[in-house]
Amino acid sequence: MRIAFWSSWLLLISLSIGLALSLADFRTATHYASAPLLLEPGTQLTLETERLLPGRPQLSLTFQRPPPDYDQPDPVLGNWQNSQHAGFLRFRTPGEPIRLKVEHDGRHAIYRAMPVSSHGSGEVTREFTPDEPSASPTDFQWPPLASPLTLGAGNLHLKITVVEVGPGLRGETATLGLEPGLQMKVTDADYGWLWLLFIVKPALQLLLALYAMVMLAWSWRRGRTWWRGRAGAVKAS
Repeated sequence: MRIAFWSSWLLLISLSIGLALSLADFRTATHYASAPLLLEPGTQLTLETERLLPGRPQLSLTFQRPPPDYDQPDPVLGNWQNSQHAGFLRFRTPGEPIRLKVEHDGRHAIYRAMPVSSHGSGEVTREFTPDEPSASPTDFQWPPLASPLTLGAGNLHLKITVVEVGPGLRGETATLGLEPGLQMKVTDADYGWLWLLFIVKPALQLLLALYAMVMLAWSWRRGRTWWRGRAGAVKAS
C-alpha cells in the first residue's frame, strides 16, 4: 500500500510538471502580437513578440468598421469577391494599396495588403502577402508566395515601416497584428501534438485537479490512521 501511495504521488507530480511545461510552450506558441499603426508613409514601429519555433511572419491590419456589405463593396478596404485564374486571384475591388517594409535580423521584405478577408463585431481585417512589384493592383498570386523572411525562435523585434498607403486610408490608425505560429485553424506541422491543447486543455486541467483532490483525501486518511495508531501505542505503553 505504501508503494502504491508514493507511486501515485510521484505520478501526480510528474504529470503536473509535464502539463505546466506544455502549457508554457502552448502560451508562447499561441502568442499574438499587436500594436497600433498610423497609416502614413514613413511611419515606423517596433513590434515585439515571442515564438516557440522558427516560422514565417503572417501580418494583418484590423480596422474599426461595421461588417462589410457584399452588395456594395468598400472601395477603400476592398472585398474578397474574385475570379480565379491560373496561379492568381483577380479581385473586383482590391481596396486601396497598403505596403509595409518588415525588417528582421538584417533582412527585409515588402508586403502588400489583400482585400478584406474576415470581419468581426465592428471590425474588418486585411491580411498581407509578399509584394509582387510587377503584378496588377487587382491580382494576387494564389497560393500566396512564400514569405522571404523567416523569424527565429525566442524573443523577437520586428521593425515595421509604412511604405505606401492609399489616400482614403492616410491618417487612419489601424491595429497591426502578427499571427502566432500555432493557430486553431492553421498551424505548422512542426508543432506536432501541441495543437491538441486547443481541444483537450480544459479536460486535462480538470482531470489533474480531480487526481490531486483524490491524493489529498488519501493522504488525509493515511495521516489520520497514522496518528490514531501512534496515539494507541502511547496509551498502551
